[in-house]
Amino acid sequence: MSNPDSPKPASSEPQDTAEEVAPDVLDASDNVEAFPNPAAARVAELEATVEELRGRLRAVSAAYQKNQDEVAAARTRLERAAALREELRRGEVVTTLFEPVQNLRRSVDAARRGGTLEDLTKGLEMVLHQAMEGFQKLGLEEVPGKGARFDPRIHDAITTMPVADPALDNIVMEVFSVGYRIGDRVIEPAKVIIGLHDEPANEA
Repeated sequence: MSNPDSPKPASSEPQDTAEEVAPDVLDASDNVEAFPNPAAARVAELEATVEELRGRLRAVSAAYQKNQDEVAAARTRLERAAALREELRRGEVVTTLFEPVQNLRRSVDAARRGGTLEDLTKGLEMVLHQAMEGFQKLGLEEVPGKGARFDPRIHDAITTMPVADPALDNIVMEVFSVGYRIGDRVIEPAKVIIGLHDEPANEA
């Protein structure tokens, strides 16, 4: 029979106490952040991507605005250059025609003072000559007239004239009113009479 007061033998297995377990539990809770959170990492990645795209958008917007400003400035320069060219062109036209107008005024004054018809005619012929020279300097030229082949782009046929020579068919025979053009632009078509050749009818 065993003695209840005798000491109990020590257990061969270690016994965990509350004090020994508690530190392990606390250490596990402290190391929660050491394990990565996939959702948080993905959110952070998306936020970085959004911020990068915002930066690119700001850069593109700035470049677009700069381009628009440059286009507007270029348009303004072109408009100013066009206005300057137009002003110079007007000045050139006025300068070209100023002398003929002055001579016309002199001719009119001479006629009022009792000049002869011959003097008036000579004065008007001189004015006409100067005016035409001025227009020619501006690029005005007569369209081909008598002897030229009829061209509906520069000629206005007012009537026809019978011709015996087939080579004269559709040829300008007379010029009723001179035509003018500047380059390819017709200012006034020439009013002309053109030849019309008819083959004689064969006799039976």
